[in-house]
Amino acid sequence: MKLSLRFLYLLPLLAMLFTNRALNAFFFGKEADGAADRLLEYALTALSLLAVAAYYRYLETYMRVWLWVVLGCLVALALESYARWHSWMVYPHVFGKLTMLLPLFGLYAFYRRYPPPSFRQLVLVVLPALLLSLAFIYPEALSLSSFLTTERGFSVASAYLLLPIALLCLNWYLASNNLLSALSFLLCVVLVVFLQHRTVWVCMAVALFINISLVALRVPPARAWASRLAVLSLLGLSLGLVSGLAVVLENPDVVKKLATSIADIQNPTTQGTGTFRLEQYRSYLPLLKERPLAGWRLEGFEVPIQFYSPDSGEPVWPDFTGHHFHSFYLDRIFYSGGLGVLLVLLVPVVVLGRRMFQRGPLSGETAALLAYTVTFLLFGLSYDWPTYLYGLLGMLLAITSRPPTEPGPAAPIRVRRPRRVAASLPAYASAS
Repeated sequence: MKLSLRFLYLLPLLAMLFTNRALNAFFFGKEADGAADRLLEYALTALSLLAVAAYYRYLETYMRVWLWVVLGCLVALALESYARWHSWMVYPHVFGKLTMLLPLFGLYAFYRRYPPPSFRQLVLVVLPALLLSLAFIYPEALSLSSFLTTERGFSVASAYLLLPIALLCLNWYLASNNLLSALSFLLCVVLVVFLQHRTVWVCMAVALFINISLVALRVPPARAWASRLAVLSLLGLSLGLVSGLAVVLENPDVVKKLATSIADIQNPTTQGTGTFRLEQYRSYLPLLKERPLAGWRLEGFEVPIQFYSPDSGEPVWPDFTGHHFHSFYLDRIFYSGGLGVLLVLLVPVVVLGRRMFQRGPLSGETAALLAYTVTFLLFGLSYDWPTYLYGLLGMLLAITSRPPTEPGPAAPIRVRRPRRVAASLPAYASAS
């Protein structure tokens, strides 16, 4: 009997996903203070640096340049810290804006050296774990009263993790007409809607549109995608009627709640939490204009909180705890300016954008992950990126850097040196 070790290739990615509270709550507890999460992130950062050092020769040129730019920024920040505060890392919160990029390079290096993980194994591990977390650790999130009072329980980062699973299951169904994949997709969609994170709703709508477009144009096994989508719609409708979901949807309170949530999406500046984010942006706009290029960096940690509660007039958060921005872009622009945003987005947007729009076939898994990655830009409008997104991004960059016919580990990147050519003697010299 031959033992398959393919599961081992999944472990680095699972370790990154384990930073999500819905998964690590089994070990750290539901009400953990965050110390265990930080220790886990520090450990993953250290392991990522070891992976980069071990497999550095597998990094492509643009990844090497990007890595050295990030490390150079960390060194410059440490020098600034020592020059002004006589400490090499006076505010770790600010350094974390750069160190959270390092796992991206670690997973990229690992998956350039070794084969990509089995995404079916990934779904078989993560989806049951999320369901168990909902059932036993966050059971209040599944009650109708929580839905009506918007007591989500399950964080937006945890709900957002259901989206790639839904896209993968959808593409497996469209490619192979697998009923279990169809049911898993419908389950993920129902959970995303029920958990009421409107940002994830928008991301799901955009991801489904992009994913189906990629499947229709560039995934050869899914040629019958249109008819299978129609069957999937009928299956979802039938299950809704049989399971009693239609009775729940006929509840006037549920209908009113859904209508309110949709109205919040349509009017983000005047309803819902969009108003909160807009006011936070306005509060910090003078500081953003003052240092738009490189941001406030370490000084930003000492800047008093600019956002005040409209009810009490007090700062929303205590000073010297960091500025808790509800936007990836606002967070990066405040601490590191427009250059900080480019530091994170430039390489993935160029590389993955080129992969998305170039000709040639795609696997169903790659199409799903590309569609999911596009929604990172939308998710960042409302929330800072969770740690696991950097790991997923590094893995996808590694996978898409391989030719479609190269399933195994990539070859090391070798720098070609020009050969020395012996100088030829002039004609008159040889004649003499």
